[in-house]
Amino acid sequence: MKQVYIQSYFRSGYYRFMKYVYDVFDHPERQSIEQRLKIIKFFDDYGATACRRAFGKSRSTVYLWKQKLKNSAGRLSALAPGDRSPKRKRHRTVDPFMASFILDYRHQRSGADKATITPALKATCLQRGIKPVSESTVGRIIRDF
Repeated sequence: MKQVYIQSYFRSGYYRFMKYVYDVFDHPERQSIEQRLKIIKFFDDYGATACRRAFGKSRSTVYLWKQKLKNSAGRLSALAPGDRSPKRKRHRTVDPFMASFILDYRHQRSGADKATITPALKATCLQRGIKPVSESTVGRIIRDF
């Protein structure tokens, strides 16, 4: 096992120490946690400038990681990177006419794919004054319904 950076109050109590080490042992982000621990250790030994040159991590980032460790009472899994996806994801809005046209077309002609539906949909949309969608969008509409 690699050497880990642990807060100083682990001097007594092997059980408490092992509880925090096993917190990371089977963690899915174990490599990134160990890398961050390595960067923190390097920062403590050599300073901000050397850390910036060696790892490309700024002083504020390292202090943020240390703060996360402190706020979680030394639980190493707090160093795991969080979810970076947006909290509110955009949802596709499909014109109800297009969705019903595609579904009806597929019910009438079984096995019709996006390449055969797109020209018929385009002609119908132009007649109604609606902006037609691309072939790939028709494929996504088929997949979603």
